[in-house]
Amino acid sequence: MKFREDINGLRAIAVIAVVLFHFNTPFIPGGFAGVDVFFVISGFLMTSIIFRGLENNNFSVLSFYKARAVRIIPALLVVSTTVLIFCWFFLMPLKLEALGRHVIGSISFLSNIFYWQESGYFDTKSQTKWLLHTWSLSVEWQFYIIYPIALIILKKIISINNIKKILIVTTVIGLGISIYASYYWPSPAYFLFPTRAWEMLAGGLVFLYPVALNQPTKKYIEWVGLLLILLSYVFISKSDMWPGYLALIPVVGAALVILANNSNSPITSNKIMKNIGLWSYSIYLWHWPVVVIGHYFDINHWAIIGIPLSILLGFISYTVIEKNKVSLKAIILPFILILGLAYTVSSNIGLFYNIPTINLKAITTNTKTDHNGAYTWANIRRLDKQIFTEEHKEKVLIIGDSQAGDFTNNLYDAGLNKNVEIVSRVVEADCGFFYLPPAEQNIAFSQSPTIKDNQMWQNKCSTFIKNVDKGDVVEQANVIILSMYWRDINMNWIFKSIQNIRAKNQHAKIYVIGGKSFNIPVSALAYEAYKQKIDPGHYAKMNIANNDLENRAVQNKQFEANARLPEYNYTFINMTHVMCHSDRCDVIDKEGNSFYSDKRHTTRAGTKYIAEQLHKQQLFNEILAPENQ
Repeated sequence: MKFREDINGLRAIAVIAVVLFHFNTPFIPGGFAGVDVFFVISGFLMTSIIFRGLENNNFSVLSFYKARAVRIIPALLVVSTTVLIFCWFFLMPLKLEALGRHVIGSISFLSNIFYWQESGYFDTKSQTKWLLHTWSLSVEWQFYIIYPIALIILKKIISINNIKKILIVTTVIGLGISIYASYYWPSPAYFLFPTRAWEMLAGGLVFLYPVALNQPTKKYIEWVGLLLILLSYVFISKSDMWPGYLALIPVVGAALVILANNSNSPITSNKIMKNIGLWSYSIYLWHWPVVVIGHYFDINHWAIIGIPLSILLGFISYTVIEKNKVSLKAIILPFILILGLAYTVSSNIGLFYNIPTINLKAITTNTKTDHNGAYTWANIRRLDKQIFTEEHKEKVLIIGDSQAGDFTNNLYDAGLNKNVEIVSRVVEADCGFFYLPPAEQNIAFSQSPTIKDNQMWQNKCSTFIKNVDKGDVVEQANVIILSMYWRDINMNWIFKSIQNIRAKNQHAKIYVIGGKSFNIPVSALAYEAYKQKIDPGHYAKMNIANNDLENRAVQNKQFEANARLPEYNYTFINMTHVMCHSDRCDVIDKEGNSFYSDKRHTTRAGTKYIAEQLHKQQLFNEILAPENQ
């Protein structure tokens, strides 16, 4: 295919938006839609290559894969290797171990699946994931693998014209799946191939159904397309469901620009856009690690340096790597070596640090270790939405998020009275409160920094709260336990929720469980304590949560002050007193087992420790079996 100036310029428009968005420039909150523009371009180009080959009966799928590999892999290998070596000098073991896994995902083009699996409740901040941006390359590569094989099979069965018609239907169905999944399963919808494929197929349809246009019409169609892309950059934000129906705006915009095929456009064909378009792949590869550097080292006004640096690195990468075409054979050995290095880092992190095994054990504990994340939710999810069915048993209702999950596990490990029946109602932390009527919910949503502009989450939270009343469990409970990740900004609505619970049930014993968070994960506490040669318990006491989201000391005072007021009338369990004594907080046992899998969730060892403290401090006498007290 003849070099398309307009497509090259469209690449520039896409990468500029992505870079500006990731560096948090305020005027394009929807710059992430540049990725969708890239998908349309890829779909157009790949469809043109495959269909020309199929129509001429000379398409080779192996040659197609080889061409894609030598185009994409060399620069990706260089970036992945550079990041891995660079981070070895300053990342703590757990972070480097995760980076090793991410390198494996990136160069094997499975990173979108890796990041989707990490995008749940216990996900770390995106700015700490050095290769997060490679998810889109993985989606494209999965398209490269599946698409030609599917077309080859179809060609053996039906005609080319019928294949084209099938692709129209498939694109429409794919859009429908994407819209549905974006609402009900936002994380997989964002990262996974099935909900992104329609965007690439849309680009393919532009090639399959070309339209002959005169020069004035080309200009108008190009302008409409560019306007749609610009609108998506300016008026869409990350609070919108994506990719849902809104993704049609940049996708249709990109398709119109390609359809216009305006080679004389002053917008896409000028020298600046031509160069940025040529460097766009390398700029995309390098810009995100540069973004993460700014976040990691907390550099003020990093965009002023980071954006030019990203362009410079992209130019160098394009000149040194992309322009110098290599053979597939030249890629294989470096690929195997970096894959082996990344696997070693991810599976034997102790080889890269001179840390005693007993210290390394706590330093490398996270939510994935021993399935800690799944363990947190196991009991409370099992009990969620159940109703009380056993008349002669003490009825215990637990309401809350993963903190309630932790406390449910604490109670089980402490040993429950045989006459106790437990049910739960899960309300996730982002909601900020757990029991408000609809009118109060709407006010609280409008004040919530996490979900005030997110209708999807507001709908989810309304559903969670509605489920609390299912089965009349609030009225029937003898004991009600309230436990959440309490955030300072939501405290007024939290107390209003407690008041509403008390109004609904005047006789129940209500327990409010205080927070148990630290400012940083306990793995990081253990690492810093080891480096500074101080006791991790003392270091933990200095790092009890007192950040912008949660000041535990202030919260504890608020909970204690309101506990005996008649409109609340609850018992407050101060988890600081449970976990901390004198000048230390117990976070690691003598064998090096961490009590925490992150900042605030307990491991099995931590659950066992808290259960022992419940016995020792004679808490929950209404619940604990008398013989175990």
